[in-house]
Amino acid sequence: MKAGVIRKLAQAHAQTELDVAADALAEGEPITIEVIGEDDGERLTHLMLASRVRARVDAGTSLKEAFREVMGEVRGVISNA
Repeated sequence: MKAGVIRKLAQAHAQTELDVAADALAEGEPITIEVIGEDDGERLTHLMLASRVRARVDAGTSLKEAFREVMGEVRGVISNA
């Protein structure tokens, strides 16, 4: 997972666009936006997290704060595993 990729995707694309790309990637279909990642699993992770960030931005949270919140949630899940 690369935080910079997630931030750039959330900043550059609408949530619906990110969701459509994530669904397509999960189904093995081609996607229309460029997503950097080692493999499809990492690209899917980037899309899904960017969508969560974008949803918060669309609800009125600043990009910086939305990114911090989502990444904090990820760290919490990882530390509890």
